[in-house]
Amino acid sequence: MAFANQKIQRLLRADLSKKGSVDEPIVDLVEFINSLPHYFTTSSCSGRILIFENDLQADKKGCKWLYVSHTYVTLEEILTHLTAVPDEAVFKFEPFIMHVQCQTLEDAQKLHQAAVAAGFRNSGITIGGKGKIMMAVRSTHSLEAPLSSEGKLIVSQEYIKFLIECANKKMEENKNRIHRFFELVKTLSTKTESNKTLKTKCPVKKVKKVTHSEDGTKETETDLSLFVFDVS
Repeated sequence: MAFANQKIQRLLRADLSKKGSVDEPIVDLVEFINSLPHYFTTSSCSGRILIFENDLQADKKGCKWLYVSHTYVTLEEILTHLTAVPDEAVFKFEPFIMHVQCQTLEDAQKLHQAAVAAGFRNSGITIGGKGKIMMAVRSTHSLEAPLSSEGKLIVSQEYIKFLIECANKKMEENKNRIHRFFELVKTLSTKTESNKTLKTKCPVKKVKKVTHSEDGTKETETDLSLFVFDVS
């Protein structure tokens, strides 16, 4: 019951990310996972290509995003955001990441197996001090390269084009992995549904069974299960 309450409270909470909503490429995946009784997502990013201004004097929250895309990009799009060259501009590709709270360790292990099989081999499970079980879906195929320093471009347009080609290839692989993960989660859901019935002792009552034969009438007692119950 505690897990169910945590799930309700989390899903009703406002999205505090910079974007303020789930990324469009993974809306269906997030909604599907949240529809399962043993899981709910706490944060996610579908993967993105971005340019940000790196302020070495500031903390992580001080980074200023100059451009963000959750799909493929073109050279023209990138160059448009470099007309006024920032002091420290960085080009970056970040792959898909998702954090999912799980009801039990077994639930987390099943989701972890699906993530690894889909190609997210850097995925992992953590257990908090209060027993909160989190499964992070993630991989390491990122890309990062500086574009400017002290307000001047330090790379050629040809090199920027090369970075974009690399990032778009990584984005394509990222989308393929997300698709594989979604399909495996659907399979996991099907297996869970087929195994809901507990193989354990259910409440029973004694009932009388009457049989008739040539030797006469015989009355015996037998057990009758009152109900079969669901563990979701």
